[in-house]
Amino acid sequence: MHGIRKVYPGVIAVDGVDLDLLPGEIHALVGENGAGKSTLANIAFGAVKPDGGTVEAAGTVGLVHQHFELVGRLRVWHNIMLGREPRKGTVVDVDRARSRVAELAERNGLAIDPDALVEELPIGVQQRVELLRELEREPSVLLLDEPTAALAPAEIATLFATVVQLAKRGTAILVVTHKLQEVIDYTTRVSVMRHGKIVARYETADTSVDEIARAMVGGELPQVAQREPTGAAPCFAARDVSAASDTTTVSGLSFEVHAGEIVGIAGVEGNGQTALADAIAGMIPYTGSIELDGDSTALRHRNNIGIVPQDRHHEGLVLNWSIVENAILGRQNLPGIRKGALTDWRAARADAAAIVERFDVRAASLDVAVKMLSGGNQQKLLVGRALIGDPRFVLAYQPTRGIDVGAAALVQSRLIEARNRGSAILLISFELDEILAIADRVLVMYRGKITGSFTGSEIDRGKIGRLMAGLS
Repeated sequence: MHGIRKVYPGVIAVDGVDLDLLPGEIHALVGENGAGKSTLANIAFGAVKPDGGTVEAAGTVGLVHQHFELVGRLRVWHNIMLGREPRKGTVVDVDRARSRVAELAERNGLAIDPDALVEELPIGVQQRVELLRELEREPSVLLLDEPTAALAPAEIATLFATVVQLAKRGTAILVVTHKLQEVIDYTTRVSVMRHGKIVARYETADTSVDEIARAMVGGELPQVAQREPTGAAPCFAARDVSAASDTTTVSGLSFEVHAGEIVGIAGVEGNGQTALADAIAGMIPYTGSIELDGDSTALRHRNNIGIVPQDRHHEGLVLNWSIVENAILGRQNLPGIRKGALTDWRAARADAAAIVERFDVRAASLDVAVKMLSGGNQQKLLVGRALIGDPRFVLAYQPTRGIDVGAAALVQSRLIEARNRGSAILLISFELDEILAIADRVLVMYRGKITGSFTGSEIDRGKIGRLMAGLS
């Protein structure tokens, strides 16, 4: 890529970038949210037309998107072979398609059921479908945009084992990521973007997480807020809760979250976290009781709670709406936002402006459509909306998914500050490091049940990891 430039209204997304990928290398592209990484990857793939510069590639280029481009109601084999289905006369040869997918999955070490419906698969398994679809094209260049954002540690290891094997077979691989330890562990070269430019390049063996992080943010990282002791009055309670979502179930869960406490749910994805979150958010039926300050109706009425959903695109934001409209989504009937039968747009803009400032949401204006924001800025808007107004209870599901190290520190600080002001926070995260960093108490979920509870000095990474794997 030579002299790549891309301009959107009000922002220069990519500004004169040169980038080369070598056969058999794993090259990391890192930077803050909005630095231009995903735009550059989409230009390399051909999905976005640059305003200047040239792209040259020897062979086919494949891209695994951060937000999967899958058809949920089709089966795995059909998604992977879509548009290239083998034919038997005028009809699709399903047996050949299934065999091709099974062989492809086995060769790349990515276990998959060719006949599974994609919409029923956990996010981690959907990511395998997206990757296999690109591998079926046998690309010479493979671009991975935030490939591990929604994966558990074991799934990350499996993915990179595949990536390493692809590199050994001569594929040139670009990994767009925020996870700097993965950069150190798996890549050979690193390019750092800031404000649309490449500002640093390293041989991975000659750099460190700290050096890369400083290059990303242009200085030292923001410090995570300190936790302060608070009162321990019970606030949120789940009592003997059982529920089933499309992909996970929980059975007989009972636990409390106190005011001024962050309780972290640790576990490999698919062990009931989604069912628990959906039950709390009122999205699915459940048995048992879910209470806020002893009131089982408060959560159902969304009174004084904040929610960060797992999937910002499908559950959290309306992408064609503005920042202002999304800032009040789910809060539009609250006093201060609703004035009689109408929305008080002056108050709505004030809320949106407060979120943008406090969470460093980078946008040309409050009226820009949310789809024009980078994924990380969308996530910061989502978390800001959940925390505005000091809610009594906060459900934070993967709150730092897909955001850079500086933005993650900012979000974690804001969660701790809300906790210090008395909010009860339930944190569901597949990032064990995040849970260990900010949770006061850790609950481990395995197969829909709580299998361990750790507080303070009892919190032990080894013990938690074993329980996450179903070991005692």
